[in-house]
Amino acid sequence: MNNKLKFLSKISLGFRSSFNLNIFQKTTLLFAIEGVLIALVNNLIMNNNNLFATRMGASDLQISLVVALPQFVGMVVLIPGGILTDRLVNKRKMVIISLLMVAGAYSIIGFSPMFGKNRLIIFILLLSVSFGPMTMYIASWQAYFSDVVNIEDRNTTLTLRTMGTFLINILIPLFTGLLLASESSIENKLKIHQLFFWIASFLIFLQIFVLRKINGGNVKNQGNITFIEVKNGVIELSKNKRFVSFVGVALFFYLTWQSDWALYFIGQKKYLKLDELWLSAVIIGGATIQFLTIGFWSRMNEKFGIRLPIIMGSLGLAFCPISMIIGTSLPIKSGQVVFLIANTLSNIAFASVMLNVIQCLLQVVPEKNKTLSISVYTALVTFSNAVMPIVGVMVYTAFGSTLYALHATFWLIFAFRLVATGFWTLRWWLLRNE
Repeated sequence: MNNKLKFLSKISLGFRSSFNLNIFQKTTLLFAIEGVLIALVNNLIMNNNNLFATRMGASDLQISLVVALPQFVGMVVLIPGGILTDRLVNKRKMVIISLLMVAGAYSIIGFSPMFGKNRLIIFILLLSVSFGPMTMYIASWQAYFSDVVNIEDRNTTLTLRTMGTFLINILIPLFTGLLLASESSIENKLKIHQLFFWIASFLIFLQIFVLRKINGGNVKNQGNITFIEVKNGVIELSKNKRFVSFVGVALFFYLTWQSDWALYFIGQKKYLKLDELWLSAVIIGGATIQFLTIGFWSRMNEKFGIRLPIIMGSLGLAFCPISMIIGTSLPIKSGQVVFLIANTLSNIAFASVMLNVIQCLLQVVPEKNKTLSISVYTALVTFSNAVMPIVGVMVYTAFGSTLYALHATFWLIFAFRLVATGFWTLRWWLLRNE
């Protein structure tokens, strides 16, 4: 029996006639269910935003705004949100408040196609507004997770949660792709996109219900935090070499990772001519190999620590641009197949990124003003996410907005991702005896 089955058996042994789980098993299971629900939401919304915008007439630049503009809004709310969260005895309260705001925003976004000529602008603005509380959910959830789950249990808990996420990443894109492809008219496709937003709102309420079942997380209330204390906290954080060095490596990694998010969609739609089913197949291929390999990378974490496997995850991401270059260099029919295979293989180590970035962060975040520290880190990553998709499109445009320009841009991204992998390797080497 492999380790994945042993872990699932360990969970199932806790069940009795009345679901009599011990505290660790119950917490792990609830976090896994909560992860499945947010994965459902993200697959319905995040994976389809570019298609939704395209069907409302978005240009290449506007597609990059769909990716980037929400990040700016998220960045603005992080620091004040982090301060408020650190005042709470239990950070779950901020997690739930953030989710309630996201659910409300998604309910309204569902009506955006009804605004006629202004529908694209309304969609981008409302989507940007929704990303504020969604970003705050991510930051406060990380802090809450570290309060509830002991460090020795985090890898196991995150592994089960991420397994559930990857499974959803396989099933839902297939369902949404088939559903969208079944309709021939743009207006009917837009109605399906609207339905996705309303279903996501309902799922968020289920997620809140699950979160309320998780016990623990109470910490010492830090009281009202003044501006001077925040300023001193940030200054103190900037002197924390462990934190600063991790942020430097992680931020450069994200800069290279996020630079092709809009370009990848442009390459798939404009040059590979992928329809809804093909786009879903690309997502499903990546998610499937991530699901199949997550047990292996979790065992690598247990054996070698969390810093070494992430090097392989970064290296895998470096080859995604190569997948696009090869695929778009071939005739469309064969290029589509080759791209799907190459892109899927490039995701073989991606599970280590999903598992380990958050664990590396929690290793270096000080207990005092924990959420504020996480918010500072997340704000930097969010700013990168806001800027880099636009930068990627601008470089592509500067090169001439042609297939040659796409290839040149992706070769540049590939080179920078190799450098990012080198930084992860250097960090591992310097800390190898720790």
